[in-house]
Amino acid sequence: MAFLRSNSMKKYFRILFAAGMLISVPTGVFADVLVKQRVTMGGMKMQSTKMIKGSRERTETKTEFDDPAASAMYPQVATITQCDLKRKVQLSDKKRLYLLEPLQTMTEQTPRGETVAEPPPSGPTRKGGTVTMTTMGRDTGERRTIFGMQARHIITTMEMNSSADSCNGASQMKMEYDGWYVDFSADFSCPIKLAPQRPENMMNRKPDCMDRYVTKASGVGDPGFLLEGTMKMFGPDGKVQMSQTTETLELTRTPLDQAFFEIPSGYAETRDSQDLYKITRSDYANAGQARKDSGAPTSGVPTAGNMMGMPGMKSVGLSFAFASGGQAEQAEIQAYVQSKIAAKGLRPTTGAGDYNLKFDFRQVKESTGSKIGGMFSKATGVGGSAGSVTIDMVATLTGAGSGEAKVKNKFDGPLSNAVKAAADEALNQLLANIK
Repeated sequence: MAFLRSNSMKKYFRILFAAGMLISVPTGVFADVLVKQRVTMGGMKMQSTKMIKGSRERTETKTEFDDPAASAMYPQVATITQCDLKRKVQLSDKKRLYLLEPLQTMTEQTPRGETVAEPPPSGPTRKGGTVTMTTMGRDTGERRTIFGMQARHIITTMEMNSSADSCNGASQMKMEYDGWYVDFSADFSCPIKLAPQRPENMMNRKPDCMDRYVTKASGVGDPGFLLEGTMKMFGPDGKVQMSQTTETLELTRTPLDQAFFEIPSGYAETRDSQDLYKITRSDYANAGQARKDSGAPTSGVPTAGNMMGMPGMKSVGLSFAFASGGQAEQAEIQAYVQSKIAAKGLRPTTGAGDYNLKFDFRQVKESTGSKIGGMFSKATGVGGSAGSVTIDMVATLTGAGSGEAKVKNKFDGPLSNAVKAAADEALNQLLANIK
């Protein structure tokens, strides 16, 4: 049993994140890898594909909505990490566009022999209480053959208890990860030392309260690579508050075409990431076809035949403001709202429109459980994070119609899903005012 004590939450996360990275280091050299998984939570399905070839990796995430038109509208952007060229490429096959981003390496981040100190908290910092996190991994002894590999059935539980004088007050939380794991590596070989990364939403935060953290671990350590399983979060009353399932749809080691890891010829470079997420005329045509193929009503969605000039289509100017938290989710939430607006047969735009819809996220605050759950998932192999996210947001509709929707509530994590759920609440109230 190991104990970890830290004087600050930031130091705790840094140590835990580093530990998670250490257990994920590949133990050998593998051939090309393709892994396709689907994560389902709260009615939302996200399908992720990871392809690895040597020092290059390509990842894609596809969000599946109940409305086939919204699924067709939602921008699909792939990320290619080209370690040998020290850069990342964001790629939109729909728009034939790409965006380059240099990789930050250890040597580029910090001169040799120097360290970078974290900035001190702004303003006074009060001493909180104690947060105790206990994890236990149990191998049930059950075995199955999945994708030609022997899978182990492992159940990992995490319990977190905060004292009454802690920064967020007294709380109890329990998460259970029940899954089938195998000895398999989905990491690619990078010839350069990348700078350690923390989640964007965890960076540049200056807490005004610091708790003391104690962690206890026992049983199975590194369970391996998750092929399928379920994560459940329980409330103080023992009832399930949320659940998330992971399933592997495809896993192969067959050679992959090098073209998947290159910028296709004929694609144009953009310096603005928003260009990758804009809704185009072809997206509307795809949405209409998706509804037709599914047998759902196609009313309200323009077809390929009336796309020239989009006659009669109302435009909705969209703008977003993030006062605190959630900035890392801005591009994703914008794309999400655009797809929902477009699926209603409206034309989203970043400029002024017939209607103007402003989302003002005044506060986006993750619970301690959400933050720790996200870091803990690195060790269990289960994606996403548990816990809750408190969102205070006001959406205002002006122009040809008017209205205001106030959303102040707690939503299930992870952060991106919580922000989308809050946006949905506002859209459900305001879209009825757009005629």
